[in-house]
Amino acid sequence: MESTAQQVKDFLISKGFSEKDLIFSSVSTMPINAIMQNGMYSNSIESYRLSQTVEIRSDDVDKIAEISRISTELINQGITFESYPPQYFYTKLADKKIHMIEMATLDAKARADAMLKSSGKSAGQLKSASVGVFQITPPYSNEISDYGINDTSSIDKEITAVITCTFEIK
Repeated sequence: MESTAQQVKDFLISKGFSEKDLIFSSVSTMPINAIMQNGMYSNSIESYRLSQTVEIRSDDVDKIAEISRISTELINQGITFESYPPQYFYTKLADKKIHMIEMATLDAKARADAMLKSSGKSAGQLKSASVGVFQITPPYSNEISDYGINDTSSIDKEITAVITCTFEIK
């Protein structure tokens, strides 16, 4: 098991990842029960299946996308390897929230003014405001959720802030 993990580590490092990008899990053990002549599983353990996962954490999303496509090279080297689709997390939301809330509030005021324009009225002072969920979706998605969405399937993201504002009518 250790030599296989080392081969995987060497492969990933050869593709440009650093050792600090790689997180190896502990080895998990699954007993394999013997099969009796009647095809039923017996209570006796015939062997064990050992497995270990490796997670790559990197800001280089292009390198992550590339390694997910070429990881079959490990199989060609005789390593039993199972690959999962990469997950891409947006990690800078906290840096953008204040600006997004400000822009959404200005947009709410402009929309209120547009709705009231035909009646000769306009939106006055802000009476109340609340911030709802943030939706992080792939581009062109129409997916929404009351609890928010945090898409991890695509590199590119669209972030939507949901703001509810109540304005005085003047």
